[in-house]
Order: sequence, then C-alpha cells, then structure tokens
Amino acid sequence: METEETRAIFTAVFAGSIVLANVLAAKLTWIELPGLGGVAVPAGFVAFGVAYLASDLLVEYHGKEYAATVVNGTVVTLVFAYALVYLAIWMPSAPFYGGQEAFVSTLGGSASIILASVVALAAAQHLDVRLFANLKSRTGGRHRWLRNCGSTAISQGVDTVVFITLGFAIFPALGLGGDPTWGWALVSIVTGQYIVKLLVALIDTLPFYAVTEFVERPA
Repeated sequence: METEETRAIFTAVFAGSIVLANVLAAKLTWIELPGLGGVAVPAGFVAFGVAYLASDLLVEYHGKEYAATVVNGTVVTLVFAYALVYLAIWMPSAPFYGGQEAFVSTLGGSASIILASVVALAAAQHLDVRLFANLKSRTGGRHRWLRNCGSTAISQGVDTVVFITLGFAIFPALGLGGDPTWGWALVSIVTGQYIVKLLVALIDTLPFYAVTEFVERPA
C-alpha cells in the first residue's frame, strides 16, 4: 500500500474510533471474568482497542511525531464533538418528537465523565505513542508483538486509572457531577475494567500482525 494511503486510513480509523468509543461509553456492558465475577465495562472498549491498534500502526509507518500530532488533533475533535452534542441537546425539540429525554440520557454525559475522558485520552495516547516508538527502537524493529502488546497494555492501564479516578472520584468531589466513589469500590472498578482492556490488548496483536503483513507485502 502507498504511504499516503496508509496515513489517511490509520488517521481516520483512529479519530473515528475515539469519537465513537466515547459515544458508545454511554452504555455499560456486563462481562463475566473467571474468578472475579461480573464486571461493568463501557461498551466502547472494543472501539478503544481499535484506536490503540490504529495509533500503533501510525507510529509503525509514519513515526511518533506524526502520531502525536494525530492524537492532539483527535483530542480537539473530541472536544468539538462534545460541544456539538450539547448544542443538539440545547436545541428545541420538534412538537411531535418524543425522544428528547432518551436523547439527553444517552448522549448528555456528566461534566466529570467528559473531562475525565478527554484528559485520559490525551495522557494515555501520548504515552502509547512514546512507548511504542521506544520499544521499536530498542528492539531494532524486531518483535512486533512486544511493542504492540507492551505499549498498549501500559497505556491502557494509565487510561483506566486516570479516567476512573478523575471521573468517579476527584471531579465529583469537586462538585462536577454525582457522588464520589472511593476506597475498595474505586479499586474494583479500575481492576475489572483494566483486565478486560488487557485482554483486548492481547487480542489486538493478531490484527496488528495481519495489517502489517498486508501493508508490507510486495505490490
């Protein structure tokens, strides 16, 4: 595949997956983990996994500087997306439209969750870009599984801790929405969600190899 083609595809997939993941996060899905029981996870966790795959591919073929620029652009895009959602909520509903309450309930996230998602995205994705590039350099371009799994596993951990801690504890304590969650309840939420994301990171290696083999095959 041509360089410009992969740049456009990976950039679009990354940005689109991030925005979609935040929309899908309005739903909590239930996953049973052996030995731990059920865990509530935002339904956007698969889309986040796709985003991490795309960011790794951006670093792999277009360098960490370009990937970091895409992350910054996507953070701005996410902020604009939230602004447009709240603009749509603010607009008066048509007299015959009966879905306003469901629309607000689904898309109108609390201030604490929105701020936490933006901060976590910026911190974790920049960390992922740097870790991936560092691991690729240290291994001389070998062991693709190591840089893919290693960078994603660590940055997903940071994403989970930052998002849950800010969104469910610190920001609510500052009066930005809801009652704060502390102690073991907070730890259990972080642990459960990270385990699910770690499994996604491991599975993520298969499409990473598949895409890189496809991109690098002779024309």
